[in-house]
Amino acid sequence: MKNLTILTIIALLTSFTSLLAESAPVAGGSTSCTWKAWFKYPKSNSTYEEGKNVYVRVDPQNYHHIQYMEMYINGKFIRKESSFPYEWCKGSGNSDSYLRHLKPGTYNLKCKIKDKCGQYHEIYCTFYVKCNDGGQPEGNYCDYKAWFKYPQNGKYFNPGSQVYVMLDAQKYHDIKYVELYLNDKYVRKESSYPYEWCKGSGNSDGYLRNLKPGTYKLKARVYDKCGKYKDYYCTFYVKGGYTGGDDHDQDCKYKSWFKYPKNNGTYRYGSDVYVRVDTEKYQDVAEMHLYVNGRFVRKESSYPYEWCKGSGNGDSYLRNLKRGTYNLKVRVKTKCGQWYEYFCKFYVR
Repeated sequence: MKNLTILTIIALLTSFTSLLAESAPVAGGSTSCTWKAWFKYPKSNSTYEEGKNVYVRVDPQNYHHIQYMEMYINGKFIRKESSFPYEWCKGSGNSDSYLRHLKPGTYNLKCKIKDKCGQYHEIYCTFYVKCNDGGQPEGNYCDYKAWFKYPQNGKYFNPGSQVYVMLDAQKYHDIKYVELYLNDKYVRKESSYPYEWCKGSGNSDGYLRNLKPGTYKLKARVYDKCGKYKDYYCTFYVKGGYTGGDDHDQDCKYKSWFKYPKNNGTYRYGSDVYVRVDTEKYQDVAEMHLYVNGRFVRKESSYPYEWCKGSGNGDSYLRNLKRGTYNLKVRVKTKCGQWYEYFCKFYVR
C-alpha cells in the first residue's frame, strides 16, 4: 500500500511538472515555445460580397506560449491582441475599421506573432471581395477559367457539317460574356450560361454551318466581371477537299520523309544537292513547299516531289553549294487542309 501511494505521488508530480513546462516557457530567447498558429477565419482564398465585414480569428496550438499577436491587412496595421481568443472585427461596431465595409479587391492578411520566448513569427492568409456591379476591382479575384466542351480539340467532321460549339466555365457567375471567333471571323457574343453557338437547325451562326473541307480554328474570348479577358483555343478539321476515285471522307494520310538527301549526309564543295520527299499516300497530299536555311525554294504539287533534279539553273539555292550546314524544311499540305513539317540536315565540306 505504501509503494502504491508513493507511485501515485510521483505520477502527480510528473504531470504537474509537465503542465508547468507547457504553460510557462523559459524566457530570454529560448526556442522551447510552441508558437504554431493558423487562421481559423477567414479561410484562405475565400470570397466575400462587396461591403461585407470580415471576421478574423487566429488559433494557436498553445496560447499559454503566446505573448501577443499583431494583425495587418495589405500592409496596414489593424490592432494588437494580447489574450486568447485572438479575434478582430468581431460583431458590429466601428473597431478594426480596415476589415469593415470592404471594397472589391484582393486582401492579404499577415499575423505577426510574438511568443513568450521573445521570438517573432508570421503567418499569412489571402481572401477576395467580389464586385456586385461587374465593375473593375482593385485586385484580380474573378475566376475566368473556361474550356471548349464541344467540339473536342482535333476532332474531324464530314463536309457540309454544322459544328455545335459549347464553352464551359469553372464559375460562370464570374463571367460577363464570351465572344467566339472562327478563323479570326467574329461569330457572336454570348452573355448567359450555357455559352452555345450553332445549336439546332436554322441560319444563325452561319460561319459554323455547311462547312467546306479545311482546318478551322476557334477562339473564345472570355470577359470576366473584373474587367479582364482571356482567350481559349480549339482546332477542328473538315475532311475531304477534292473529287477523285478515293474515299476522302476518311482522314487524310500525311506521313512523309526525306528520301534524299540522307539526314546528316555530307557533300563536296560546289555540289548540287538533289532533294526528294516521299509520302505515305500521295493522293492525300495537295502540295509541298521546300525551304533551305529559311529560304523558300519552290512548291511541288505532284508526285514525285523533287527539287534540283538533273542539271540546269532551277532551284538555285540547292546548286553549286558553298561550305556550311544546310537545314531543309518541307511543309506538307494535305487535301484535308492540314499542314505538317519535316526536317533534314546536310553538310558541305
